[in-house]
Amino acid sequence: MNVLKILFLIGLFSVSNSIKAQKVNQIDTLSCPISQNELLLSGKLFASATPILLRVFNEDYEYAVFQLGKRKSKIYLYFKIFTDNVCVKQEQPLELYFKDGEKYVLKNAFKVNCDGTAALELTRRDIKKLMGHNINTIKFYTLKKDYEFSPSTEDNLNIKFYLHCLKLYKVRKSR
Repeated sequence: MNVLKILFLIGLFSVSNSIKAQKVNQIDTLSCPISQNELLLSGKLFASATPILLRVFNEDYEYAVFQLGKRKSKIYLYFKIFTDNVCVKQEQPLELYFKDGEKYVLKNAFKVNCDGTAALELTRRDIKKLMGHNINTIKFYTLKKDYEFSPSTEDNLNIKFYLHCLKLYKVRKSR
């Protein structure tokens, strides 16, 4: 009888170990281009995806960067225009026009600046909208000039992939 109990416990132990071995973190199965270094953003660690470079519509030498990042459990969109003296007000909208004709507005949460920078905390609704639609045009309004961008098909795929990766990514707590 004791031999049967021992065999049963050994069998149970080996089955539970094989189940534990099969648990794989989803982020490990993807080759996500997420990086996290020792730099701090407002005193907190953050992770970011590879930036997407966008050219201003009808301009040859004006560019902006569209970058997704994560702080704690919140996903952010960072948008920066690489032109001098581009002043952005807080609550300044970033309008997204999708290929199906729908318009979606995101509001800048970053303080007033003349660096051309906007930071937007994405809600679940925002993320769902970005994951489910392809962006045709991005319009960014500043105090002096309005900027328009047309992301490519590859850019749209990257945005969806980066959002998926950031949703799964756990930001390291310590340095």
